[in-house]
Amino acid sequence: MCHRNKRLHCMLRRKKAAGLTLVELMIALAINGILFTALLTIFSANVEHYHKSIELNRLNQSLQAAMNIMVSDIRRAGYWSNATSDVGTGQNNNPFMVSGTDISVNAGANCILFTYDYDKNGTLASISSTTEDERYGFRLSNQAVQARTPGSAFDCNASASAWENLTDPNIVQITNLSFTLSTSTITTGPGTKGIQFRSVDITLAGRLAKDNTVTKTLTQHVRIRNDKFIP
Repeated sequence: MCHRNKRLHCMLRRKKAAGLTLVELMIALAINGILFTALLTIFSANVEHYHKSIELNRLNQSLQAAMNIMVSDIRRAGYWSNATSDVGTGQNNNPFMVSGTDISVNAGANCILFTYDYDKNGTLASISSTTEDERYGFRLSNQAVQARTPGSAFDCNASASAWENLTDPNIVQITNLSFTLSTSTITTGPGTKGIQFRSVDITLAGRLAKDNTVTKTLTQHVRIRNDKFIP
């Protein structure tokens, strides 16, 4: 029995002993459901963000690898191991800088061709499929960055067999590849004699083949190391 001055305390004890009512239980379950849904939503968002980060990193690595190859090669354009033989002659006898072999970009700006003295013997090799012919190029074709293969036509419009993929379109689809060739000349005289400085700006953009919402664009300014003497 409860004494009168302990009535409130006894009522609380009876309520506690009676447990939760059905309404209270339903409210508790509803609150728990809301909390669980919120946690699940946050977890799913974190997983999706992590997945996107991994895929973006994969795309970035593929594009960066292709960009590094192009930059390294383009920077060498026009190199000639016998360049010192022209010093003081007022002439430019560099076979890697004459019309047809000098660095050039096609009208569509998605292909670049150039040559350089790879074997350092001072002469431009003949086109050959069995040896290094010292002619190079990169282009965009069928959503892939392609490089010219030795022995093939030194032509941006050559058939697909004349070029090989640097990127795999089944993994990364290249959506844009463009080259901008810039030149500036300092006149050294007399007449029009001068030194021409050349540079190439490259834009490379792509997306994942399995998720085209994952995209990336890279740009690179390439200063060509071998300046051109204008006689």
